[in-house]
Amino acid sequence: MKAKKIVIILIVIVLLSVTFLGINSVNTIDNLAYVVSLGFDITDSGKLELSFQIAVPAGSSGGSSGSTSSQSSSSIISSVECNTIETGINLVNSYLGKKLNLSHCKAIVFSEEIATKGIGEYLYTLINNIEIRPTCNIIISKCNAKYFLNNSKPLLEPLSSKYYEVASTSARNTGFTSDTTLQEFFSSFADSFSECFAILGGINNGGNSNSDSSATEGNDSTYTASDTPVDSQTNIETMGIAVFKEDKLVGELNGLESICHLILVNELKNATISIPSPFESTNYIDLYITKSKSKSKVYISNGTPFIKPNIKIEARIVSMSDDYKYLNKENLELIENYANNYIKSYINNYLYKTSKEFKSDVTGFGRYAVSKFLTWDKWDKYNWLDNYQNAFFDVSVDVHVKSRYLIIDT
Repeated sequence: MKAKKIVIILIVIVLLSVTFLGINSVNTIDNLAYVVSLGFDITDSGKLELSFQIAVPAGSSGGSSGSTSSQSSSSIISSVECNTIETGINLVNSYLGKKLNLSHCKAIVFSEEIATKGIGEYLYTLINNIEIRPTCNIIISKCNAKYFLNNSKPLLEPLSSKYYEVASTSARNTGFTSDTTLQEFFSSFADSFSECFAILGGINNGGNSNSDSSATEGNDSTYTASDTPVDSQTNIETMGIAVFKEDKLVGELNGLESICHLILVNELKNATISIPSPFESTNYIDLYITKSKSKSKVYISNGTPFIKPNIKIEARIVSMSDDYKYLNKENLELIENYANNYIKSYINNYLYKTSKEFKSDVTGFGRYAVSKFLTWDKWDKYNWLDNYQNAFFDVSVDVHVKSRYLIIDT
């Protein structure tokens, strides 16, 4: 009996020893450096430069928990020139004395320069990293990615990670970009139905006015990131969509073209667009789109794609140049006709720009086209992603303006 007790005591001692030894080897919050964003650049010598935006814990010597206006108060930037992502992480680990942890990474930023050369090799590493969440956003920066991260200043958010969340989901309020995640980007990169696209980002230097599209269109929605006339302190902004062909950046869409994209893929939440007034040619009427639905049919005729998008939109008037008390049924129909023609024109421009200029099916019409092929081998042999550039389009748009929001005969 005594021997049995001794054995039990020894087993308990061994188990407790193993438990406490294990605790010492576990990564705790004090041993980890949490990355909130990751930047990719290419050096003049052709090597990879990785930039890590690392959260600074509240109360640490790296920053003040009471200040949110300075980027350095909530995060620091560490960069390294390396051959691969993993070697770059190891080099930064040796410098920090802590282990980089990517489980809270909210944004992966590629510079235009490296995206133009191709990012396929990095995508496979990122998607295979168990720490990186598939829901983090992909941003293509019109400037150096390191510079982009350095100018990330969470003015209205106490945490840098939350700031990136808010910046990307602005697409829900404006429609000026698409909330693209790593998972969605890689899926489009790997399949044969569509091409990939990403959020277009840039730096606002305080009221830019150099957008070629805005100068010619006179429309507040035709800007891209870093070209908007917003007058504010230097900070990052997201507006537009970066378009890819395979793993290479081939072009960009402005804010209004991004709205067209979201309408066609049925992902538009809310948006405000300005259409020319049918009453005064020099003025605009603002329409707030509350609901949109798009159905597309794809036909293959003599090997050429023929695509028929059918779009229905509900909108309401939110501002006009004057108080038109005579907004009767006939005038509402006139506004609807103007809206139909205006939106149809921009959707046509978007479709022919992506197909003829970019040769990239970022809309994903291939998902409709695949049903026209009896076997996978025939679909694969047809090579939709290369044939999309030969497509023709017949767009139908039906805009319904809700008259109950108007004040008539006041």
